[in-house]
Amino acid sequence: MDPVTVRLATVDDAEVIAAIHVDAWRYNYRDLIDDDTLARRDFDSRLETWRRELELGAEVLVAVQQRAVAGWTCLGAFRHPPATRPDVRLATQDWGEIHGLYVAPSFQRFGLGSRLLREAFCVLEAQCFRDVGLWVLSNNLPAIRFYEAHGFHDQCRDQDFEINGQPLVEKLLARSPGGRGGA
Repeated sequence: MDPVTVRLATVDDAEVIAAIHVDAWRYNYRDLIDDDTLARRDFDSRLETWRRELELGAEVLVAVQQRAVAGWTCLGAFRHPPATRPDVRLATQDWGEIHGLYVAPSFQRFGLGSRLLREAFCVLEAQCFRDVGLWVLSNNLPAIRFYEAHGFHDQCRDQDFEINGQPLVEKLLARSPGGRGGA
């Protein structure tokens, strides 16, 4: 494989980010999320969302290989939507978050996800976040193993949610951005 470069995404990357988002969801979450739900993930709505997010300054890193964007990660301060449980809100108040990390299915298993994660840690550490968290589907064992291999630990703060009526559970994983002990 050609060398990988990682750079900050621009609005011009919205189309490929949206395509990877939809393709990776359908590929990685098959057998975890209902086929109906996966089929409804549409490119046009993802494209609109990513254009808006990038225009508003979302911090997204893209991995470029073979002159093509092959993966991305979105990062920043830990998000606290209104439904966030008080214990999660308190525990994560000074944290950074990996909001999403996806690699195009044809580029998976070549180290791009690891490279994106390492670059995200550098950015978040430079921003002085004391810990970094992320949410992962509790039944997504390959993703959990991937994140654990990169120093993340289960915070035992699972939360229930649903997508199109399908009940799901996500786990909160965390680590320090510099890899020193952590959460």
